[in-house]
Amino acid sequence: MASLLAKDAYLQSLAKKICSHSGPEQQSRTRVEVSEDEPASKAQRRKEKRQRVKGNLTPLTGRNYRQLLERLQARQSRLDELRDQDEGKAQELEAKMKWTNLLYKAEGVKIRDDERLLQEALKRKEKRRAQRQRRWEKRTAGVVEKMQQRQDRRRQNLRRKKAARAERRLLRARKKGRILPQDLERAGLV
Repeated sequence: MASLLAKDAYLQSLAKKICSHSGPEQQSRTRVEVSEDEPASKAQRRKEKRQRVKGNLTPLTGRNYRQLLERLQARQSRLDELRDQDEGKAQELEAKMKWTNLLYKAEGVKIRDDERLLQEALKRKEKRRAQRQRRWEKRTAGVVEKMQQRQDRRRQNLRRKKAARAERRLLRARKKGRILPQDLERAGLV
């Protein structure tokens, strides 16, 4: 026992000496270690998630309520068909579904398997989408209308400036003593 402790102490002292005598070029190098625990890409993570599926039942998670409803109804219809054929297998499958859902819930996965709540959520989502669509259409119509008003106002201002410029030209001509056709018409000479 004493010899083992002595050998261990000797090996540790050797390791310290080796570390302290390493050259400057060895100390300046850094090593980048990639652990295999973390998946490199999103696709790889998705693949690993699929492999972690328990009992061949993918969990009813996510925010795509329409797809969740369809999957839930498909499961229900499969269960009903199985009930018609074999009641024991149907109960077994139902128990398996409940257990897998419980396992997922224990892991912290949000399971959405209540049909009524899913329908309400889907309705809410559709209502919000329609509301956004209406708001967007109203906004675009308002923008077009505003642009048209600005364009009309610009044209009106340009016409007014053009008329004012012509009037100034006529006033200058009158000041210089030129007789204009409009003046003759006003006087009733033409």
